[in-house]
Amino acid sequence: MNYAVIFAGGTGTRMNTKTRPKQFLTLHGKEIIIYTLEHFENHPDIDGISVVCIAEW
Repeated sequence: MNYAVIFAGGTGTRMNTKTRPKQFLTLHGKEIIIYTLEHFENHPDIDGISVVCIAEW
């Protein structure tokens, strides 16, 4: 079995965001992390996904 582990624990300080981390910013109507999740979710060789992120989010 193949599992994807997505490390989304950054705070996006270089993006100069004060309200939310970069991975939770919206791009074309979706949060950025959703694009990553969809990529792995639709991959035929991936059996499961784990996301590691900031506890507050």
